[in-house]
Amino acid sequence: SADQALDRFAMKKFFDDKVSALMQPSQRRYVQFLSGLLSGSVKMNATPLFLHYVILHGIPSFDAGGACRPFLKLYQAMQPVYTSGI
Repeated sequence: SADQALDRFAMKKFFDDKVSALMQPSQRRYVQFLSGLLSGSVKMNATPLFLHYVILHGIPSFDAGGACRPFLKLYQAMQPVYTSGI
């Protein structure tokens, strides 16, 4: 209907003007990937993955004092299996 078309146009314009400008490329990729999973065009890899090591190249400054205390938390089947010290 005409009303539905106008609503769709308004939502698309709002998205393009407001949301799209703030969206990072990684966020766009995530949304496209999730869409592919839901539509069935992207398949999950069922083979196990093994994490051998994690490398941090420099530590970012997150708070006003310039400190950052990174930690690592690993999940297997949505259950935490390892948490590093801070």
